[in-house]
Amino acid sequence: MHMHDEIFDELGLTNSEARIYIVLLDLGTAQIGQIMEKTGMHRRNIYDSIARLLEKGLVSYVIVNNKKVFSPASPKRLIGIVEERKFKLDNLKDRLNKIMPELELRTELEERHDVRFFRGVGGLKTVFEHILRTGEDYIGISPGYQLENVLKHYMKYFANKRVKARIGNKLIYSEKARKQVKKNPLSEIRYIPEHYSSIAALRIYGGNVAILLLSEKEPIAIVIKNQSIAYGYKKYFELMWKAAKP
Repeated sequence: MHMHDEIFDELGLTNSEARIYIVLLDLGTAQIGQIMEKTGMHRRNIYDSIARLLEKGLVSYVIVNNKKVFSPASPKRLIGIVEERKFKLDNLKDRLNKIMPELELRTELEERHDVRFFRGVGGLKTVFEHILRTGEDYIGISPGYQLENVLKHYMKYFANKRVKARIGNKLIYSEKARKQVKKNPLSEIRYIPEHYSSIAALRIYGGNVAILLLSEKEPIAIVIKNQSIAYGYKKYFELMWKAAKP
């Protein structure tokens, strides 16, 4: 079941709910006592989890001899949950697109400020969204492989969007990342010795320089919008690129 844990988690099922649902799929129908026996969970925990499974439409019950007998819904209901979520998100996206021109008119903040400071995982994502919006090839240094640790699934999403937008990159990693980092299309990677590894990374895109501090506790990003500074960092990158190994 471990291979399914991540999927159930992303579907919004707790570990207890997932265990009970799997047990019900195995048994077909069951009373609370049988579920206790199979899962080793406490009665109260089972009742709470079943209440949530009933709400999600993943479990139903009938009363036989004054006792509730529970049955699992078809696993296809899980697809239904995803489709409902997609429908809600698509709807939200449409509504957001409608008010986007008004929101963009209200704030030209991005254009006005030369230096911006972002905090947390959400802040890092904002920087990567900015890279996509700039729409130009970019360069970067990730001396460790912390980006993948800190941003987890987001980097796969970002890579897909980047490739669809035909945005290429050149990246420098430390040697240890050679085995850890997945190579994506439109991407050229070179490596530097491990003792240069750190939790500070760099992205240079358009006329912007993003300095990323990839602490898992609280990542931060500083974005400097200045053509001369970006040019200076590009020269610094070119020197490292020549020294790095394919």
